[in-house]
Amino acid sequence: MSDEVYPPCYVGCPVHTNNQKLVEHVVNGKYENALEVLIESNPFVSVCGRICHHPCEQHCRRSKIEAPVGLRRLKRFIVESTKNYRRERRKQRLVKPYKGKKVVIIGSGPSGMTVAHDLAKMGYEVDIYEKSSVPGGLLGSALPRYRLPLDAVLEDIDDILSLGVKLKTGVEVGKEITIKDFFGEGCKAVILATGLSESRTLNIPGIDNDSVLLALPFLMTVRSPSPPKLGKRIAVIGGGNVAIDVARTARRMETERVVVVCLESEDEMPAWEWEVEEAMDESITATLPVDNVIIAIGQRSNLSCINGTDIKIEKGRIVSDPETLSTSMEGVFLTGEVQMGPASAIESVREGHRVARAVDYYLENGQLLKLPREDVIPLGELPDDVVEKVKKLKPVEIELPAPEHRIRSFDELERPFTEQEALAEAKRCIACTTGALADENKCAACLTCVRICPFGVATIERTAIMPQEKCQACGLCAAECPAAAIALKRFGTNKMHETLSEFLESLKSKDIKSPFLVSYCCLFEVTSRSFLVNHEDEEVVEYGVYKVMVPCVARLSVYDILSPLELGADGVVIIACSEEECLYPAAEDRLLESSFSGLRCGSELSCRETGQCICVSRCGHQVLWCNR
Repeated sequence: MSDEVYPPCYVGCPVHTNNQKLVEHVVNGKYENALEVLIESNPFVSVCGRICHHPCEQHCRRSKIEAPVGLRRLKRFIVESTKNYRRERRKQRLVKPYKGKKVVIIGSGPSGMTVAHDLAKMGYEVDIYEKSSVPGGLLGSALPRYRLPLDAVLEDIDDILSLGVKLKTGVEVGKEITIKDFFGEGCKAVILATGLSESRTLNIPGIDNDSVLLALPFLMTVRSPSPPKLGKRIAVIGGGNVAIDVARTARRMETERVVVVCLESEDEMPAWEWEVEEAMDESITATLPVDNVIIAIGQRSNLSCINGTDIKIEKGRIVSDPETLSTSMEGVFLTGEVQMGPASAIESVREGHRVARAVDYYLENGQLLKLPREDVIPLGELPDDVVEKVKKLKPVEIELPAPEHRIRSFDELERPFTEQEALAEAKRCIACTTGALADENKCAACLTCVRICPFGVATIERTAIMPQEKCQACGLCAAECPAAAIALKRFGTNKMHETLSEFLESLKSKDIKSPFLVSYCCLFEVTSRSFLVNHEDEEVVEYGVYKVMVPCVARLSVYDILSPLELGADGVVIIACSEEECLYPAAEDRLLESSFSGLRCGSELSCRETGQCICVSRCGHQVLWCNR
């Protein structure tokens, strides 16, 4: 097992989404790149951006400062901002050469579709059979639309179908066609991903009364042309997420009162805490008697798909090996809730990835693969002494419609982030494990980093050390280090001169407007990626300004400040963020110190004679300092 530690948000995510890279792309306005990071680990990005229980946020180290980064909403923003790119992306069909082997998947929920996604990309021919006329499993047929519009489910499924996957809906395996038929037609493996599609009931008197309904059939028929008719007072038996979905759905059907009845106390209910709170806001109470009872005490699998086979069943569940995910029938595998029991969408996606690996190994080697246990070590808790020094930033909250309005329709409850809100929320990420690294071969142990670090992170043993659990990746030490011994894993600015030189060289033959200025701007101050996108040559030529976005202008070294002048620019303008918005203590003092040093060096380079200038201002046009 590796000793490497990972960001807690990465460890907490069941599919290990690289949230840091994703946030970095958002901050830089590269929303399409962020989408690629998302899809790399999770093909159900539209779905999870809305309904994921966001364990990544529950592990976020920022929680100790004030509140976790809103990663789920950031992911939805990415999806909403890249719709056109995503549709063009489908035309590329990014798959490996065809292997000449066919796989059948039974069930089109998140686990089954993830298997299809992975195996199609590996080069397999994949057919999916879905009993319902609507794809997506319970996501498509039962989840309330105020939480998850069907269009969002279909967007994710369209991505997967674009890989060449064939989806056949309205086909009941075990009745119209059997697993043995698939193998007889040349199929090499079958994956059962049928989920938990049937509601459990109670063996009590009166359960067959017409006024008693089951949860899943109720949710499935609500949006049909003939929705169930309810009385004015409804009781929902159960305390899980499905029970809350049922209760909130019933509340939107012109009922007067809905009560949830469960064994657990409110604090012990298995439903997500925020779902329970929103249900209570909608006046779901605990008052009896009632006109209808809806049973929501759990789900079970419909196992009719294995009719005609000798696949073993024990206690109503298919027997499978938890390490290989194989069943008692050669070539048949199990994934998702039918294998692990009740789970979230993102946990089902994880299991889809796992069984895809198992099936690929089986088809390539003729043997079962024992999937290794994942032991990923998270970075430790943020130390108290660092928490005290990190600037508190209010999280961006999305206010839901008032309860009295939202219970009148099935319209989606939560709007996505605006671009300004997304950039503000991304700014709150403290970039765990991407901080400063000192090169032992260059470090002179001069104590400069110890003196400059605003968070008291740097220490000196034989050479400089910046403990990962403390470093906030501000980069001030890297800019100040006289030996250039410090680099950052994220938002590095060490190639500034090289980038400027290449760009200006490409414009040499053009008549750039004079005076020509290079403007360094704080990356975290912008509210739209229109300020972040790559320059068009014509724009620079016309306006005579070349913008360079940096994560903190205090990171600029004297060399960074003077490089544009050396390369022929008439001046350098440095625009810092507003004082109250700056993330890093003493950053402004550090910036002014570098600028004064730049002026002194500039005098030696005859900047005064050439008329070149250096100007430092704060966002909002307040000039802090200028040499002219």
